[in-house]
Amino acid sequence: MSVFYSFSFASADLVLAGGALKTCSSMSTKNCSSTMDFNNAKATILYEVNQESLARYKALMEMHAVNNDFLYSKLLHINSIATGLTKNELFDALNDEGFSNSDIRGLSDAEYFILLDALEMQQLDENGARLQEKVSLASTKEKASVDVYTAFIEGARVKHAFKQETAVDNAQNTPIKIGVVTASSRDPFEAVDFYIGVFQQPNVEVVWLPLSPAFQKAAFVESMGGNGCEQLEAFRAQNHLYDKARLYPQRTDMQRQWCEDSSVAINTLSNLDGIFFNGGDQSKTLAALSTPTGQPTPFLTTLRSMWRNDQIIVGGTSAGTAVQAGGYANGRPVPMLTSGSSKGVLSSGVFSVPPVSERCEDEGCEQVLVDNAVTVNPTGGLGLFNFGLLDTHFSERDREVRLIAATAQSLQQFGFGVDETTALVVDMHNNQHNNQHGADFTVVGKSGVFIVDLGQGRVEELRNGAAGNKVIAGSASYVPTGAKGTIVGEKLTIDLTATTERTSTQHKRKNDDGVWREQSMRLCRDGIDAAWELEGTQHVLKKSADSAVLRSHYCGYSNVPFLVYEPQ
Repeated sequence: MSVFYSFSFASADLVLAGGALKTCSSMSTKNCSSTMDFNNAKATILYEVNQESLARYKALMEMHAVNNDFLYSKLLHINSIATGLTKNELFDALNDEGFSNSDIRGLSDAEYFILLDALEMQQLDENGARLQEKVSLASTKEKASVDVYTAFIEGARVKHAFKQETAVDNAQNTPIKIGVVTASSRDPFEAVDFYIGVFQQPNVEVVWLPLSPAFQKAAFVESMGGNGCEQLEAFRAQNHLYDKARLYPQRTDMQRQWCEDSSVAINTLSNLDGIFFNGGDQSKTLAALSTPTGQPTPFLTTLRSMWRNDQIIVGGTSAGTAVQAGGYANGRPVPMLTSGSSKGVLSSGVFSVPPVSERCEDEGCEQVLVDNAVTVNPTGGLGLFNFGLLDTHFSERDREVRLIAATAQSLQQFGFGVDETTALVVDMHNNQHNNQHGADFTVVGKSGVFIVDLGQGRVEELRNGAAGNKVIAGSASYVPTGAKGTIVGEKLTIDLTATTERTSTQHKRKNDDGVWREQSMRLCRDGIDAAWELEGTQHVLKKSADSAVLRSHYCGYSNVPFLVYEPQ
C-alpha cells in the first residue's frame, strides 16, 4: 500500500459501512426526498396461492423430504383467492385460517423458505420482461448514505486512474469498473438489481459476480473431477434457497457458466477497480470466497493481491463490512463476529460456533444457544482488515459490550464498531520509519465509529460458586463524522478537531439512539463522567488526563477509560 501521512479519500483502500444505507428505490420509496414515479419497476416481492404455486410447493417439499401437512391444508383453504400478496398479507391469510404467527416462527428454515420461494410470484412488465428494482441516488433523502457510496465510487475512480497511468497500453476514457457481490443474502439473485442501480452512473460499468456458497461448492466439486455445476440447484437448497431458476433464469445461467469455466471469475476480477459486498450474513460471503475445506479460493487470493498492490478498493455494508476482519494482530488470529447481542454476554460468554439462523434477529425463532449468545468465527473473515474485530449496526443496537467481550475473548487489542449510515474509510500504509504496519482512517456519513482499546486494559473473572462473570476495563473512543485517526502497531491516535457538524434534519438525534451513545453525551454536555446500568450490565466512562472530548452531533471522545461488569 502507498504511504500517506495525512488522510485523503483519494488514498482510500477500504470503505466499511455499518449498514442501514437508506436509499431511494422503487422498493423503498420512503427513502426518497420527493414523490418518485419509478416507471415499470418492482415495488415489492409478491406471492400467490393458486394451483400452480401449490404444485410447486408440494414438489419442493417432496424433493427435499420436508413434510408439513398442517400448513399445506391451510394453504389449500386460501387457494385461488390470493394473488399478488405481500409477505405480511400472506401471513395474515394463514393467520385467518388458523396458522398463527407462532406456528410460522416454529417452522424450520427449510419449511419456511420453501414456502416463500415456491409461492413467490413472477412479476413481468407489459413486454414480458422481468420487473426490476430501480434506484435513484439523486432523490435519496438520507444524504449520508450518498456520502458513503460516493466515498467508494471516488476511491474506485482513483484506482482506475492509477492503473491507466501505469498501463503499457494506456487506454483513455475507459469506464470505471465496479463489481458487486451479493453473497451475504440468502437470495443473492434478488439483491442484484439494487446494487447495480446504486453504482450505475456515467462512465461507470457495474458487473455482478455470481459468487455464493452454492457456487463455491459446485466449483470445488468440479475441481475434484465431479459434476458440480450440474448440482447447483441442489447446493442452493442446502443453503435454503429454492426454485430460483424460475424467477431468475438469466442469472442462474450466468452462475452455471462461471462454474463451468473457472477462468471467468479471475478474468472479471482482474479488470475491476472496486468491489462491494452487500449486507446479510457474513458467514455466507466467507463461504462464497472459500473452499468447502476452509481454504482461500483463487478468487480470494487474487483479490488480496490486487488490494495489496493498490489495484482495487474494497467496500461493504453490514455483513460486507464484518467479513473483512481477519488475518493476524497481537500475535493471534482476528475473529469475525457473526451474531449475538450485548445482553448477558459477560456471563454467558463468546462462542466459536456457527451463528443461529438469520431469521432469529428479524422474526424470532428457536435459539440453539444461550439467548443472545455472541458467536464468532475464530479464524476470521477475508482478512483485509487486520487491526481488530469489526462490528456493525453498532450504537443503534447497543453492541458496545458485545464488541468489548469478543475483543477480550480473542485477546485482541482493538475492536471497531461502525454505526448505521456511516463508514470507516481506511488508507493502509507501512510506516517507513519503524517498519510497522498501520493505517490512516476517517469517518464519513451520519454518526461515528466506536473503538475499544484493551492495550492497557484488564479482564478479571469473578466466581460465585459455579456461576461466573467478567469485569473488563480498557479505554474507549468514539470518532464522529469527519474526525480522523491513525493506527500504527499498538498505538492509536485520534484527531477530533476535523469533526463535521451535521445540521440537516436527517442528522438530528432521535429516540432510537443507543444507550451507550446517549449516556456518553454527559462527557461533552455536562463535563462529567457517565455511569449507567442496562440489561444487568454496569457501565462506567471516566475521563483521565489523556482523554479528549469534543461535542458535535454526538459526543466525540478519545482514550476514555471504561469499566463494564455484571454485579454479583
